Amino acid sequence: MARISEQWTRPKRPSANFPPYELADESIVAVAREKTRKLERIYHVGHKQAWDGREVLSGLVEKHGGIDVPDDKREALGKICSVLLWGELAAWSISADIALRLEDPDAKMAASSQVFDEARHFYVLRDYLWQAGIKLPPLGGYSRRVLIEVLDTESLLHKLVGMQLMVENTAVALFKGIARAQIEPVLTELVYYYERDEARHVGLGAIALPQILPDLGPVEAARLWWFQTRMALLMMAGGLTMREEFAALGVDQSAMQRHHFDIHAEVLKQMKAAAASPAGGSRENKGVFRLSRAGQTRINEFLFPKEPEAERSPLHTLTLNALIAGAKAGDRLFA
Repeated sequence: MARISEQWTRPKRPSANFPPYELADESIVAVAREKTRKLERIYHVGHKQAWDGREVLSGLVEKHGGIDVPDDKREALGKICSVLLWGELAAWSISADIALRLEDPDAKMAASSQVFDEARHFYVLRDYLWQAGIKLPPLGGYSRRVLIEVLDTESLLHKLVGMQLMVENTAVALFKGIARAQIEPVLTELVYYYERDEARHVGLGAIALPQILPDLGPVEAARLWWFQTRMALLMMAGGLTMREEFAALGVDQSAMQRHHFDIHAEVLKQMKAAAASPAGGSRENKGVFRLSRAGQTRINEFLFPKEPEAERSPLHTLTLNALIAGAKAGDRLFA
């Protein structure tokens, strides 16, 4: 019998696996449902929490008397929203690919629910930007590279981890940061809907991965770890290139990064609990990128020091400035 991880690392094409007659076998489906009922629940919760994008946006515009982004924040908001808009489009395509190629029906339902969410996120944000008159610059090199990595990979496991544990975590933290900054009233209320949906999307990875990761061989686990490490470095470098934009918008980048770390830690905690349950067994979640709390704190304090530059060590200032300059040069290269 094929390992469950093979459905994700080497998924079959529809021509080799359609129709999957076993899904009509009541006894087999009953056993599978017992293991994956939480994934099915994501679909039903998503259906229950679905919101009408046109209705919500028009209602918020009417409530606040239009969209009025301050002139000194328009350019910075355009750069941040370029990442968000094209990220939503990529997430739409990635979740559709996962839903198409998955064999497990409950995971397929959860991924299908995300397809509709991401489509709504894309067109509502696009319509908001049109109405606000915000011009979008080309996507930065690091952001583009991250999205292409997840779009291009043939591994459903890498797509799931890249999307649900990396990109979606970042999106949740970013939407939270934008909401706290209160840049513009319509946007402040609108991103609440996005944040709620994205938090549910992260759940797909937290629930599905403990069923997959313990089955990974050493080579597959190493490839997954390197994929996540590469993604994390690209995303961190991308954040360095947008420090001025976040500052202009009043978004606390340090708090946003801490929130991202907290989300990731909570997901890993949920995965560990699921792997130790009777359904998942007490096996190891292999190939997962981890960073200790102390390591997270050191990175955050180095990248976003609380003390003014005059009070920092010259080495800290020199190194941080060199990293920022290098990140910007790399961003232009990737673009």
